[in-house]
Amino acid sequence: MYKIKLFLIILLNTASSFFYGQDFEVSPVKIEYSIDPGESQSKILYVKNHSNFQTPFSISIVDFLIDKDGNKMVANKNSTKNSCADWITLDNNFFTLNPGEKTEIKVTMQAPDEDYKTRWAMIYVQTTKVKSSFDADQSLGAAVNIGGRIAVQVYRTPLSKPEAKLSVNQLTEKISTKENHRMFSVLIENGGVTIEKCKLIYIAADLNTGEEYEFDPIFFDSFPDAQREILFFIPSTLPPGEYSLVALLDYGKNTSIKGTRLKERLLIIDKNNK
Repeated sequence: MYKIKLFLIILLNTASSFFYGQDFEVSPVKIEYSIDPGESQSKILYVKNHSNFQTPFSISIVDFLIDKDGNKMVANKNSTKNSCADWITLDNNFFTLNPGEKTEIKVTMQAPDEDYKTRWAMIYVQTTKVKSSFDADQSLGAAVNIGGRIAVQVYRTPLSKPEAKLSVNQLTEKISTKENHRMFSVLIENGGVTIEKCKLIYIAADLNTGEEYEFDPIFFDSFPDAQREILFFIPSTLPPGEYSLVALLDYGKNTSIKGTRLKERLLIIDKNNK
């Protein structure tokens, strides 16, 4: 059996439909509920034992926070303002699986009345043989090796989605971490109550010829009531010249595109012309 060491940063950002770890499998690794206030919805979480031994499992619920770089960090249950941990019920928190056995866990969310916010939490599935480092050390961070624990992200978005409120500001140049690449950043602010799927496009316009260079878009999620710094590297293939640099934010078909411009002219020098 191919074994993978699980680190929290990998667990929280995986895009796989399932995850293996310490000889057991959990699917899916993201559960999304679309329910209005007062409604409930159930989903199924699958756990399979790939080991050669009878194995006991436990399931717990915690919260997580998102920093401006998009990293997710574990927090105590029901300790964050966007938590939905107390809305979640499981039909089984403790169970034992024989070798090769698979079980279904019913995960139900009940949204309270008058709450239209997007909310989130995280479900941990782990073997009870593994000591809970989170319970033992409340300072658990994103780079801690947590062994046989698998994290499942849980999100709630209302069907009656409120209007999104995003802005893009502060396009500035920074010290680059890549050789021969100029680095820039913008600040995305989400003043709404929902998670928005965003696309950020950078365009450099030659001030002498008018020719425009559109670079590959950057895709990311913007969380409510939070800031997100997005970094962009201009490739070394951009021809020498004076440019106007803009960043355009697109976050939905029913929204207007927002933009911001670099205050200074972007000067690209021909390094071969001495």
